[in-house]
Amino acid sequence: MKKYLILLATALFFGACGCDDEDDDDTGLAERTVLVYMAADNNLSKFADLDLKELKEGSKQLGKWRKLIVYVNQTAPKVPYVARIKNGELVDSTSLEKSITADPAILEDMLGYVRRKYPAQSYGLCLWGHASGWAISNDSVAYKTSRAYGLDQGKGRDYWMNIPSMARAIANGMGSDRLRFILADCCNFLCIESAYELRNVTDYLIGSPAEIPERGAPYHLVVPTLFDTSATFYKSVIDTYYDYYLDEIVARPAYYYNKTHGDLAGYSVPLAATKSDELDNLAQATASLLETIHDKLTPEDTIRQHRIMLYSCNWGYKSCYDIYQTLSVNTSESDFNNWKPAFEKAVPYRRFSRKWLSQITLMEDCMDQFEATADQCGVVSMFFPNKNYKSLRPNMNTAIQRFQWNNVIRWQQYGW
Repeated sequence: MKKYLILLATALFFGACGCDDEDDDDTGLAERTVLVYMAADNNLSKFADLDLKELKEGSKQLGKWRKLIVYVNQTAPKVPYVARIKNGELVDSTSLEKSITADPAILEDMLGYVRRKYPAQSYGLCLWGHASGWAISNDSVAYKTSRAYGLDQGKGRDYWMNIPSMARAIANGMGSDRLRFILADCCNFLCIESAYELRNVTDYLIGSPAEIPERGAPYHLVVPTLFDTSATFYKSVIDTYYDYYLDEIVARPAYYYNKTHGDLAGYSVPLAATKSDELDNLAQATASLLETIHDKLTPEDTIRQHRIMLYSCNWGYKSCYDIYQTLSVNTSESDFNNWKPAFEKAVPYRRFSRKWLSQITLMEDCMDQFEATADQCGVVSMFFPNKNYKSLRPNMNTAIQRFQWNNVIRWQQYGW
């Protein structure tokens, strides 16, 4: 693997230098460079083609000091490549050997290449593909335990990248730099455990705790917002994404529906942004709040989760509940109000939707039972151990303890 990565890095460097067909000089320090990392060697491959068209359209609104880079790995016979998208065209394109996009080493190499080839004052990363929150499952590539992002099926089996491995890959790839944001354009990514794990490599994590439509972000509209350098740029990213589907779901009721045509009218994709430098404070505040309901968190008792906003089901089990609503209904009003300011700082913006497009029957049924409004939900999920999960392999109650979030929460102190 190490030998392959060295060869890949060499090919990237010299290949890119040898096919620069830009006709104007914009080789200086960019204002921002954004890498769209497309893990499309799976059933989303055809949607990658649609999003590439949108990315090209969106690139027409960028000046030369705003650089949009795409790494694409689709199903065979298409060949992986990395390229810049400029003025609606692919330029500076380099074909690559077939690789596993879910391999953290490939993500690390791509980020390192982008920093060398397109240096900038700030950087952004869009994660495009499948995802399943923080969930850790069986081995993937050369990293222990994995099932969170990617789903590369190009070599006869399923490959995934887990979040701790992703955090290490980003840190190594970015070196002394730090991402301004990660936009997770994939399902169920915005859980507090993943946000906390990635807090040291990005200023903001933007995404959804729920499923997203197969078409993902409307890039022809979203691309300009990814280069917004204002302090609250994440608002324009989220609003553009959310409002697009609010209209799209109404315009295409026979395409966007769960049970009957038109049943998602008025709904969209739940989206939020977390602010990394506030997450340590939120972790401490959450640990303190949980201590006030210690007896409810043991295997002998369970917290109330009935009809609380649920964003994800793993292996047929309900597992990722809204952190804000769950803590609100299970703690005292005064204790919750003491915790709330820490959450509001750590999640500076969110757009709520009680329903969304789902491919999971269990989720569709749950949405009809949710008792929640926008002011009652945080639009970020959190995992709470439950004795029902102990039959899973791996056991989610213990798998969660591999995350840095657990170093503060310490679920084992409650008997898990």
